[in-house]
Amino acid sequence: MGSVFANLILDVGDIDRSLAFYHDMLKLPIDRQESYEGHRLAYLQAGQTQILLLQQPKNEQNPALYRSGGLVMKFYVSELPKLASNLEQKRVTILQDLETPTHGERSFLVADPDGYAVLLAEPVETLN
Repeated sequence: MGSVFANLILDVGDIDRSLAFYHDMLKLPIDRQESYEGHRLAYLQAGQTQILLLQQPKNEQNPALYRSGGLVMKFYVSELPKLASNLEQKRVTILQDLETPTHGERSFLVADPDGYAVLLAEPVETLN
C-alpha cells in the first residue's frame, strides 16, 4: 500500500478555545470528542480531510513549541468578506489583510488561537 494522508494533528493549548475557532467560526463539523488519561481530543471534518485537535495535560505541554513553523492550512469558504469582518470583530490575529484580486481567489490569512496560520480563500466571481 502506498502512503495515504490520514489526518492533520494540531497540538493545541486549550481545546475549547480551538473548537470556538474551527467549529464555531469556521463551521467545521465535529465528528467526535474523546478524553484519555488527561488528553482531550476533538476530530473535525474538513471535506475529505480530518483534523485532530489534541490537548495534552498541562504537565506534558511544551510552552516553547513554535506552532506555525511554516505550516499553513488552507480552507475554501463562502462569503469571505463577511467572514473576514466577523473574525476581525472577534479580534482574531490577522496575518495578512483580505486580498480581493480581479481574478483568481480572494484570500485572508489569520492565526488560530495557538498561532497556526490559516489561509481562508474563495474564488473571485468574474464578469465575462
